Amino acid sequence: MGSTVNTFDGRLTFCQPLPPGGTIFGRTEGMRGLWQVAEKVAAASVPILILGEKGTGKEVFAGFIHSCSPGPNAPFLKWTMPAPDGHATDEIAVCLDPEGLDGEEKFGGNGKSGRRLCTLFVDEVSEAGPERQLELLQLMKGSRPFISSDGRNIPVSLRVIATSARDLTQEVAAGRFGADLHSLLSAVTLRLPPLRERKEDIPELARYFWRIYSERFGCQPAPPGPQVIERLQKHNWPGNIRELENVMKRYVVLGTEGIMGSWRTESSRVPAAVAPPNGHSLSLKDVTREATQALERKIILRTLQETQWKRRRAAQALNISYRALLYKIKAAGLLSEEPKAGAQDKEILKMSDNAA
Repeated sequence: MGSTVNTFDGRLTFCQPLPPGGTIFGRTEGMRGLWQVAEKVAAASVPILILGEKGTGKEVFAGFIHSCSPGPNAPFLKWTMPAPDGHATDEIAVCLDPEGLDGEEKFGGNGKSGRRLCTLFVDEVSEAGPERQLELLQLMKGSRPFISSDGRNIPVSLRVIATSARDLTQEVAAGRFGADLHSLLSAVTLRLPPLRERKEDIPELARYFWRIYSERFGCQPAPPGPQVIERLQKHNWPGNIRELENVMKRYVVLGTEGIMGSWRTESSRVPAAVAPPNGHSLSLKDVTREATQALERKIILRTLQETQWKRRRAAQALNISYRALLYKIKAAGLLSEEPKAGAQDKEILKMSDNAA
C-alpha cells in the first residue's frame, strides 16, 4: 500500500525581511547571549522551541536563526494555525511557489549531505489541536520531507522551529498538548524577554520602525526626538515589540500627537474638534477607537494602492492574514476606493463572510 502524500500548499508563507542583528538583539546582556546561542544552534537541524510573551519577536528570532544556517538560500516556511482537516502520513510534500526557484542549487545546503536544510516555522504551536499535533509529530518522527518544484521532488533536511506564548509543560500536564511532541520540540529551548525588561533597546527599535514605515507609507516625519524616546521608555509595553511597532506606525502618520495623546494621563485641554457638546462627558475610549479606526483605514488604503490592490501582497506587507485583510477592507468600506472594483471583489468578500 503506497504512502499518502499530504501537501502544505496554501498554508505556507515566506518570512519577512529581517531587521539588522543589532536591532533584533539590542544592548541587553540577555539578548546578546541569545545572539550567541542562535548562531551556535543554526548549523544543526535540531528542533528549537522559542518561548515568550506574544509580541516579543519570536518569529523574527526564528528567521534570524535560519539566516545563520548553512545554505542561506534554503526556504523558511511558516506553518500557521488553526489546523485544517488532514491525515497523519509518513511522507510530507512541502510545496512552494516555484517563482524564483531554479533547481536544487537555489535551496542551499548544509554542507554535509546531499539534502538541503530548510526551516519549518510553527507559530504558537500550543494552539494546535490534536490532529495538527499528530501531523507535526509524524513529520518530525521519521517522515521523508521534500520540496516540490517544477515537477521534481527535492529531498530536504527539515528543521522545525516552534514558538509558544504558553508554558508547554503546563499544557502537557493539563492534557492539552502531547508529551511526545513537547519532548521533540524542546531539544533546544530559548526564552525571549518581554520589552519591559529591555527598555534600553527601545530607542533603536523605535528608529528602525520609523525608517521602514516612513518609506512604506510615503511620509516624512521627523525622527523620534528625546521627548518621544523618553515617553516610549516610560511605557510598560504589555503588547511588547508588536505594540511598539503599531505605536511607531501612528507616529509616522500622525506625528508626536499620534502616540503621546494615547498615553496622556494628566489633565489637558480637549481640542475643539473633539470637544464634547453641551458639557457632556467625553469618552476617551470612544475617541481613541475612532482615531485608531481612521488611522487603520488610511494605512490599509495606502498599502493597497502601493501594491496595485493585490490583496495577498498587501496582507503580507501589513503582516496580517489574507482573510483578516478582506474583513478589514469590507469593514472600512474600502472597496469603493478601488479603481474598477467589480463583481469578483464582491464575490471574494462574500466568500470571506461565509467562511467567518
